[in-house]
Amino acid sequence: MKKIAILLLLALIATGAFAQARISIGGGLLMDYSANNGVLGSNFFSGERIFSIGGFVFFDATYIEVDLGISYGSVTFYHKEVNSLHTEDGGSYEQLNLALLVKYPFEMGKITLFPLFGIHYNRILSAKLPDDTKWVDAEELCSQFGILAGLGLDYHFTDAFFLRSEVLLHLRFPMKFYKDEADEWYDLTATVGAGPQIKIAVGYRF
Repeated sequence: MKKIAILLLLALIATGAFAQARISIGGGLLMDYSANNGVLGSNFFSGERIFSIGGFVFFDATYIEVDLGISYGSVTFYHKEVNSLHTEDGGSYEQLNLALLVKYPFEMGKITLFPLFGIHYNRILSAKLPDDTKWVDAEELCSQFGILAGLGLDYHFTDAFFLRSEVLLHLRFPMKFYKDEADEWYDLTATVGAGPQIKIAVGYRF
């Protein structure tokens, strides 16, 4: 909960800094895929791929975007060696998503183009893990901080209503479960997850 409080505090500070900016609100759908979450050994990799879809709402103050969403995800565990790859179902979960993004808009008639950069945190709310992994703490296995960077586009139907799309690269810092494994075994290294995050939403500008 401390991580969520810190992220919300940063969002409030950033929003206050741009209090005179034009305000927008909206909501839509998101898709997030991440691979390479795990530990790397001398001749193998063991970890998970995560695919999630869900909905989100956003608050926009011209140069700042704050997102809050709920998504449903599925996990695939996999173990890769030089000439072999083993995969298995890793269960499913529901999570809370929080993001704080800095953006710089370029107005081009009905279209606004904007690069984005910021931070993201997902917290597991509930999980259904396979029977042989019941001993694992789902929050330690799937909750993560990450960095987002990419490009967004608004298409304005009117001065108030617009369609927003964003394509971002999501870099996820190592999960607690894998960091603890790497700390316990000297020959393991916890890895950074990576993958695309795509969002599409409808917004209203005041």
